[in-house]
Amino acid sequence: MSTINGITLAALSSFLLAAMGTGYLLFVSIKHHTRTGPKVKETIEKHYSSYIFYTLFRLSGYSTVIIFSLSFFGSLIYLAISLLLGFSYGWLQALLSGSIFTSMIVAYLFCHHLLHTPSLLLASAQFRFSRLHPLWAMLSPTLLKSIKIFGLSTIAFVLICGHIRFFPTVHLMLWLILDAPMVMAAALWLWLWANRLSVIQTQIDGTTTGQQSGSPNIVMIGTDTLRADRLGVSGYHRDLSPNIDRLTKKSTYLKNCYTPLARTAPSLTSLLTACWPHRHKIRSNFPSAADLKITVPNIVEVLNNAGYETAAIGDWAAADLGKMNFGFKTKQLPDDQWNLKYLIRQGPATFRLFLSLFAHNQLGRKLLPEIYYLAGVPLSQQTGEECRQMISQFAKQKAPFYINYFSAATHVPFGSNYPYYQLYTDPDYKGDSQFIMTSVNTPEEIIASQEKGEAYFDLPQISALYDGCIKQFDDEVGKILQHLKHCGLEENTIVVIYSDHGADFFENGCWGQGNTLLGDDPSNRVPIIIYDPFKPTAQAIDTSTRLIDIAPTVLDLAGISSPQNMDGCSLTDIIANPGEAMDLHSYHESGIWLSNIPGMRKDHLSYPNILDILDIPDKELGMLCIKDEYIDKVIEAKDRSIRDQKWKLIYQPTLSGSDYLLFDMSNDPQCATDVKLQYPDIFNHYKSLLDEWIGQDPIMTEISAKSTTPNTPHFIQ
Repeated sequence: MSTINGITLAALSSFLLAAMGTGYLLFVSIKHHTRTGPKVKETIEKHYSSYIFYTLFRLSGYSTVIIFSLSFFGSLIYLAISLLLGFSYGWLQALLSGSIFTSMIVAYLFCHHLLHTPSLLLASAQFRFSRLHPLWAMLSPTLLKSIKIFGLSTIAFVLICGHIRFFPTVHLMLWLILDAPMVMAAALWLWLWANRLSVIQTQIDGTTTGQQSGSPNIVMIGTDTLRADRLGVSGYHRDLSPNIDRLTKKSTYLKNCYTPLARTAPSLTSLLTACWPHRHKIRSNFPSAADLKITVPNIVEVLNNAGYETAAIGDWAAADLGKMNFGFKTKQLPDDQWNLKYLIRQGPATFRLFLSLFAHNQLGRKLLPEIYYLAGVPLSQQTGEECRQMISQFAKQKAPFYINYFSAATHVPFGSNYPYYQLYTDPDYKGDSQFIMTSVNTPEEIIASQEKGEAYFDLPQISALYDGCIKQFDDEVGKILQHLKHCGLEENTIVVIYSDHGADFFENGCWGQGNTLLGDDPSNRVPIIIYDPFKPTAQAIDTSTRLIDIAPTVLDLAGISSPQNMDGCSLTDIIANPGEAMDLHSYHESGIWLSNIPGMRKDHLSYPNILDILDIPDKELGMLCIKDEYIDKVIEAKDRSIRDQKWKLIYQPTLSGSDYLLFDMSNDPQCATDVKLQYPDIFNHYKSLLDEWIGQDPIMTEISAKSTTPNTPHFIQ
């Protein structure tokens, strides 16, 4: 067979393999297309059938290109070998060589991710991984590196032999066969690594940063679902946060800071606007399109007006920073994670699993961002590099900058990279939660698990996975802090370490965030560390503070006036005089329930589970929102509370009216005993404050005004 005929045969056989492989993926995907995102089968079939067709066509195209490229590469290598050694080369050989090479690459990538990023496979495939434990146990970084070196060496050997064998005859066609695939593969590899290594690692001297003295830079580093009690500075028994703890030794640590609503979108909005949720109107992760247009001032707008460069960077958990109109000039964020069209574009599980093997890189980020930013996939290292790169870029400019970096590093399902996921886990554990909290893998499982008790979960394993996530986040914090020092910015940059909320691990009968206000608020309590480069003093503030106080505090430290209509207040007086007490009451409301919560009183106001109350009012936009008829019901059913260091008063709406529970937090931190009868004066005082706060909620005011039956809670006295 001639060389030209061999190349033609390799191409045709590769097209055939690509068609067969993509056809299989397409068949399975059509069969299970409703397994994408929330279970709204009727809506998908009625309104998004053409969009599903577009998605499958798009994903099929990428799959075809990948399979064809791998198969063609493998067939050309065998063709070269056959020409060198005189082997036969026909349809069978072309098909076998292409399929074997493709299978080997897919198998290698699967094993690579199984070891280094197992949560990527779990988030993509949604199947149990306990059966893969024997394969995982065989893997190691050394083994995978050896396999890669052996494969590349084998290809290089064929290349060298080909050149030596045919050099005297200058067999250009064979050289093309041997060189072209290698050149293309090498070019792609170098491009990917060039993007990864784009962070400026060399130290930038302070005199060459381009920045002028004056307003300080501001860098906020946050992670989703970080409990305050897991930091070393809080006395946790494991050394998970050495970098954060080191920063704390020259910073102000707010030991008792609370978010008003322990869900990501409302909490981040409260952080940036310094307003209570009923004022900024983001009361859940499913706001309406109208509510997304934040009308109250926020720290980003204030800094923009002060001449700052502003940027938001993050992974899938940070989508809310771009979803609302905060005004960031630069955004490196994914699209809305609660958009049905976005979820459909991720494709069914089969496509996700195959494409995710190839999309977990900068090329995948550009071409398949929906899969690159797949929920549950750890991107701490990648987004950490982006943050450092942004710092390097801003360091060369004269204007001060504000960067808000927010990561899903510590978010459910608690997936992390190798070796973090095994740092603290039981090495003999072989259950389904070996890599992530797999009992909450699919949307249906997440909802169902809300009704489960502690026995449903492998809590010691899950807690250990969570600790590994915290350690990985802390390492990224250390890299960012070190990069600020390298760039000569350490002495002119305010740094804030924060979280949007914590998490309940069944301390109060349930897991998750914001489901209950009972106990010592592990969901609502958030870790806050504020580093002021002009007064680097270690101090811990015991006074109760609020997440809404952070923006005014940061603005005050930067010498910028806060808008007058912010609900939060600056903490600079407390920071300057830590012994002085401030009468700061922290108010809270519970989050939207996905389903019935364990331990909820039977007469508590409630509503159907989350799948029954969600709607897509704008089918073109595709955003998931609460149905209009349930908006007031969700707000009305919320528990609310007021607390300080000593007392907590909880408001619970019931079928027969409203109930109040008073707890002495200093003697009863788990809120086991209601003491309102023992302390009537204290109860009346805190009740009046809480009722006044609830009365500021326009929805609750409207509900109270419409009340004509004793079954509707009354709070206005």
